[in-house]
Amino acid sequence: MVSTPVGYRCPDCARGPKPALYQTGGVQLARATLLGVLVATAVGALWGVFPAWGFYCALLLGFGVAESMAWAANYKRGRELQIAAIACIVLGLVVSRLMIAARSDVLTVDLLLNHTSERGIADAFYLRVVPDFVFMGLPCLIAWIRFK
Repeated sequence: MVSTPVGYRCPDCARGPKPALYQTGGVQLARATLLGVLVATAVGALWGVFPAWGFYCALLLGFGVAESMAWAANYKRGRELQIAAIACIVLGLVVSRLMIAARSDVLTVDLLLNHTSERGIADAFYLRVVPDFVFMGLPCLIAWIRFK
């Protein structure tokens, strides 16, 4: 038996139903994910064009994806939206690095995939631990907190 504000109940009854705020339907989740993919792709392309503006693009990616997905899901929250938002953000990060390779005559996707351990290549693709990976983690943290 579990003590609740209205008396003792069995553990199954005390848990109660899942709050409506955390019940995201399949259509809402699909609509939110689609909008998140669109926003992440657009911001990722922008980040690829202006890679030196990493901090501002990271904020735009995090808040843009999180808030657009929240709007499309009627401001719901939950684990499903967290996972979908972080997946969209990772897509935006990949698009940004591919855009850096596409805009350069010297940098290629092969260098991005196979030679990022070399210092000059990592610097050219903005793949340093500090500050670039911190900037990449920031939008994921924003989305995780937004849908918590």
